[in-house]
Amino acid sequence: MTAPGDTTATTSASFASLVDSAHLTGIEAESQAAHRLYEHLIALWAPGVIEAAHDLGAFSALTVAPATAVQLAEILDTDLRATRVLLDGLSAYDVVRRSPGADGQAVYTLPAELHEVFSPDGLYSLAGKISHDRNVAWNAWRNLAENVRSGARDATGGERVNQISEEDYTSLVRGINFWAPPIVRALADALRELGWSTGESAQVLDVGCGTGIYSQLMLREFPALTANGLDTGRITAIAARQAQELGVADRFRVVVKDFWNDDWGTDVDLALFVNIFHLQTPESARELLLKSTKSLSQNGLIAIADHIVDDDDGAGSVQNKFFRLFAASMLATGGGDAYTLHDYDQWLADSELRRVALLDTPMHRVLLARRA
Repeated sequence: MTAPGDTTATTSASFASLVDSAHLTGIEAESQAAHRLYEHLIALWAPGVIEAAHDLGAFSALTVAPATAVQLAEILDTDLRATRVLLDGLSAYDVVRRSPGADGQAVYTLPAELHEVFSPDGLYSLAGKISHDRNVAWNAWRNLAENVRSGARDATGGERVNQISEEDYTSLVRGINFWAPPIVRALADALRELGWSTGESAQVLDVGCGTGIYSQLMLREFPALTANGLDTGRITAIAARQAQELGVADRFRVVVKDFWNDDWGTDVDLALFVNIFHLQTPESARELLLKSTKSLSQNGLIAIADHIVDDDDGAGSVQNKFFRLFAASMLATGGGDAYTLHDYDQWLADSELRRVALLDTPMHRVLLARRA
């Protein structure tokens, strides 16, 4: 597995620009601006070709062996010319490698580090994200303008909690596992700085745990920890299976509860919320922190990993740009937001908590808090 920040692996994480800006020098400013915006408008080409290839089974076939367009068209029972066009599109995004082959036919190779990324069973698979796009996101974005007009409010005019269906959530939940390693690394380092030791026993409560990947990786970092993963029965079944896969099932227990209405217990040393707060309204976010305070041990901590906008980081911050675009995705799908650090600090104060750390990780920030 490639460590976060390791640039030795060849991945599709950073796509080269598709506009050769060197040839825009001296051209009218309006034309230059249109070129830049056009590149944003054609960004949908990337999920288009990637998700079509996934739907057709192209990645599964290329996981077995590299292939020419002729070979892949035969395997997939697709049109030869169209298959070649799709493969060339994938190569433009560095998803597959295109190299010369015998008889002038290009050979297409799926890099080894992407094999499990497209496998439904891969720990950091994107298959669930692709399914979510197909079932929810593509249609939802078409309605963004209407949601801006209405504010995506409910029938009473109130703000809505994002209500993705359990079926769609089940599909998506493993598709965002890949976010976990850098978040857990940053969180573990911060906990050590706050005095946590490898051999110290402690109890983690993973609220809305999803697959449980965050608390499960924490169990690997701290062998004396135990964790309870709180979610619905359909989701905790996934978490239990994954705990077995990661070898931490003896210290990870699934708890089927409605975390709004059921009691969470007490003496929790670390209450973990990952990608929970952006789905809330401001009122429900505040309620979550009020409830979590009741479950903490005297020296317990709350860790929130989410899309937290820090206005002090500047408007040009890569983090803030991503978070604000993520907020637009929440608006498209019906509710939620990327809340500011000021919002979180106010909710913490209302719950008699105080922030003790704020950590940057790719596409997230991690906020640590304890009793004031």
